[in-house]
Amino acid sequence: MKSITNLIVNLSLITLFSCILSGVVLAEKTTEIYKWVDKDGRVHYAARPGDSSAKKMHLGSKTFRKTNKESQEVDAEKKQNEERAKLCQDSKDTLAKDKKAPFLNRYDEKRKLKVRLTESETQEAFLQAEKEISYWCNPPQKAEEEPEAIEQ
Repeated sequence: MKSITNLIVNLSLITLFSCILSGVVLAEKTTEIYKWVDKDGRVHYAARPGDSSAKKMHLGSKTFRKTNKESQEVDAEKKQNEERAKLCQDSKDTLAKDKKAPFLNRYDEKRKLKVRLTESETQEAFLQAEKEISYWCNPPQKAEEEPEAIEQ
């Protein structure tokens, strides 16, 4: 008798949670939110547009996201800035590691082995690494190209 009661309770809980989850999903899909800025510069959010400049928004996982091209450009720029910050830190870490090393190597394709860099080649590699740090760690310039990677 106890197992039947447990089964009924478990099925009831599963049904309840399924109904709640379905309701949340349906409510999220049908909700329309509008955003606009009034003449005093205040930002408003509402279920109905309060101004002709109101833009339709949709619910995201945690925040409202605009559905227009401007939002996509901002997201792309943010992603690009995050990638630049990572490349900046990676370049700094690589230079610090290389400066601690007793010597640097490069791979010789013809002989299929590592070859130790000369002192002048090592200094040139450090200069190139500093250029890469300067490129990745400073704001991007419009007509600038990415630096060439150095072989080690």
